[in-house]
Amino acid sequence: MKKFVSMLLLMSVFFAMFATVGQAASAAEVVPKLFLNGQLLKTDVNPQIINNSTVVPVRTVSEGLGYQIDWDNATKTATVNHGTDVIKIKLNDKMAMVNDQVVQMDTTAAIIKGTTLVPLRFIGEQFGLNFEWKATEKEVHMYEQSKDPSVPTVPDQTTKGWITQVYYDGNSSLTVNYEGAVKANKPLLLENPKRVVFDFPNTAYSTDLTTQLLSGQIEVNVTDSTYLQKIRYSLFSKTPETARLVIEIADNTGYVLTEDLGKIQLSFMALADVPADPNAPVDPPIIIDPVNPPASNDVFDVVIDPGHGGSDPGAKSVLNKWEKEFNLNVGLKMKTLLEKEKKIRVHFTRTGDTYPSLDDRIKFAENLKADLFLSIHANSGGSTASGAETYYYRDNSKAFANIMHKHLIAGTGIKDRGVKKEAYKVIKQTTMPAVLVEAGFLSNTSDAKILFDDAAQSRIAAELVAGIKEYLKVK
Repeated sequence: MKKFVSMLLLMSVFFAMFATVGQAASAAEVVPKLFLNGQLLKTDVNPQIINNSTVVPVRTVSEGLGYQIDWDNATKTATVNHGTDVIKIKLNDKMAMVNDQVVQMDTTAAIIKGTTLVPLRFIGEQFGLNFEWKATEKEVHMYEQSKDPSVPTVPDQTTKGWITQVYYDGNSSLTVNYEGAVKANKPLLLENPKRVVFDFPNTAYSTDLTTQLLSGQIEVNVTDSTYLQKIRYSLFSKTPETARLVIEIADNTGYVLTEDLGKIQLSFMALADVPADPNAPVDPPIIIDPVNPPASNDVFDVVIDPGHGGSDPGAKSVLNKWEKEFNLNVGLKMKTLLEKEKKIRVHFTRTGDTYPSLDDRIKFAENLKADLFLSIHANSGGSTASGAETYYYRDNSKAFANIMHKHLIAGTGIKDRGVKKEAYKVIKQTTMPAVLVEAGFLSNTSDAKILFDDAAQSRIAAELVAGIKEYLKVK
C-alpha cells in the first residue's frame, strides 16, 4: 500500500494514546460499517456518526504497524517518524503537523466506551483517499487511488516489433497479433480497479492501429465475460516506443499466457483454475495419516468450521445476504445431525456470529487432535459464474475431498466445478484430512436462491454429514 495510506494508519495510532480525553456526546443511532479498499475493517467498537461527522475507531486501522512513535508527556505531543515523514499531534488541538505543514481537522477525537475514534473526513482529505457514504447499506467506503506506473517497466533503445491487432474472442480470451519481435515485460497487478498491466518494450502499432490511437487509447468494454471487464491499449512511450495493454479483471481472476510465432494469447479464468507453474518451487509433501482411516471402534473427533463470521462477513450475495450467514446456518444444521451420531464427536470453530482468526481455527483443530476438518464457504465472482467446488491441499486429504464433493453436488444440485488443489491456510496448515467446500456462487442469482433456501440448506447439511460418515466408515 502506498505511503499516504501508511501515514493514514499512523495518524490513527496516536489518538489511542489520548486516554484522558472526556467522554464524547452520545452518538447517533446510525452505526455505519467501515470499508478500506472494499475490505470490512474489524473493530471491537463500531464506527459512529457524531454531529453529522463519521468517526472511526483507531484500532480498526492501526493494528499491526511497527513504526517508531515518541510520546512527550510534558507537551502531550506524539511524534511519529517513518522514513523522511514526520507527523506531530498535540492533545486537545484540532491542528496537526504533517511534515511541518499545519493541517486542521474537522472534528477532534471522540472517546466512546474507552475507545478513541478518528474523524473520517480528515482521513479522506489529508491522505488522498476517496470516500463515499452508502445510505441504504449504512456503509462508509474508503478507497486508495492507485495509478498506472508513470514510466514503462523496462525501457530500451530501438523498435523491434509492431502490434497489428488486439482481439477479444468473446470467451474470456485475448489475442495480440504482431509482426517482428514482441515480448511482454513481467505484468503488474494493480487495484482500484483491479487490473493487469502489460508493457511491450521496443514495440509500436501498425499504421491502421496508429490511426485509431490518435485520440490516445482504444477502449473495449466487456459485458459477456465472468473474468474480464474492460480492455484498453495505447502507445505509452514514444522514446523508446512502448505499447501498453491494460485489462481490468474481476476478483479472484487469473490467466495463462501462451506465445506463438506472431501471436500472444491471454486466457482468463478463475484463479483456482490456473494450472501450477511446473518450474515453481513446491512444498514437500506432508504424509501424516493414511489416505483412508482404519476401521476403529473409537469415537472420531470432527471439526466443522463455518467460514468468516463476526466482523468478517465474507462475500455479499445478490440477495443482500452475507456468506457468513449461509456458512453458519449449514454448520448448525450439521451440528444437530452429527450430535446424534454415537461414533462422532463434533466440534465447531464458531456457533455464533463471531470471528476466530484462521490461526485460531487451525490451533483449535490441532489441539483437539481432530480426525477430520471441514470448512464451509460460498463463492463469489461474475454474475454468470455458477457451481460448487471442493478444495484440498495435502495428499492425505484427497480421498476425503472426493467423497465430500460427491455429496456437496448431491446436496446443492448445481453445476459441478470439480475437486481442486489449493493452499488455503486452514486446509494447508492443519495436519488431519481437511477440505474446504465452496457450495455455490453468491454472485449468481440462481445459486444464491438455492444457498439461502432453508430446505436446500438442510439438504446440503445432510449430504455433508453423509460424506463424513462415508469417509469414516460410520454406519
